[in-house]
Amino acid sequence: MTAVDIIVPARQRRWREFFAIPQASIGVALLVLLLLLVIFGPFLAPDEPNEISDTPILGPSSQHWLGTDTYGRDIFSRLLHGGSSVILLPLLAVAAAMVLATIIGLVSGYLGGKVDGAVTWVINVALAIPSYLAVLVVVAAFGTGGPVVVTAVAVVYAPYITRVLRSATQAVSPREFVLAARARGESLRWILFREIAPNIGPTLLVEIALRFTYAIMFIASLSFLGLGVQPPSSNWGVMVAENRALLLIHPIGVIVPALLIGVLAISVNLIADALTQFFGDRLHERQMI
Repeated sequence: MTAVDIIVPARQRRWREFFAIPQASIGVALLVLLLLLVIFGPFLAPDEPNEISDTPILGPSSQHWLGTDTYGRDIFSRLLHGGSSVILLPLLAVAAAMVLATIIGLVSGYLGGKVDGAVTWVINVALAIPSYLAVLVVVAAFGTGGPVVVTAVAVVYAPYITRVLRSATQAVSPREFVLAARARGESLRWILFREIAPNIGPTLLVEIALRFTYAIMFIASLSFLGLGVQPPSSNWGVMVAENRALLLIHPIGVIVPALLIGVLAISVNLIADALTQFFGDRLHERQMI
């Protein structure tokens, strides 16, 4: 039996164990459906997202499946076009925050001393500032729009992620393989990214999923408040803001995009819960051996 014959079944077994967790199977299924909607939606939309007709606030019909909004735009077409920014902007924000936090967290947790003290002080100060207040300051200074929102959310979330990864690094740094790498004279870069980083991978994955969940709702709420993606974008958060005055007479334009945002956040949150349970069970198994 070759090494490949041993490795592949082991990987398949881990995937089966992960998807055996109910939260994992449900969360992944919902997320895949939403991704299919985002990817293929624009090709299936019957109209352009900003195409204005002469029938505003129209109920569902054969021509407009979900009706039209106050400008006569087809709600169904706008839903099919508007999901990409709801996923892409939080993903970019979390990715940027994760890159920054990983570097700082690894360096701080491994070196300790004055470096760790300075990083800890900055983190504590940053965490004391309310998230929305920090974003308001950034928006007031640089204006609204996707790039500004991504930068602001990345700056807000980076201290949270740094604190988690710093603690994980401190737990791994005293272990034998790290001490052996130091004894061999390996560089700081090698130790951080070849020895420590792979061993805090589970913590990193869980933190990514959790922060992605928070970023989805955070950025959607910013778009609703007019601080994020701006009209006439078909972003789902913008759609909720534009149609909120019609909630009692034409609720579809508010309920459906809000529901899709909620389903997206729930799906990612379920995956995060499943990752936490999966890696927690594996850690418990190792401790029992």
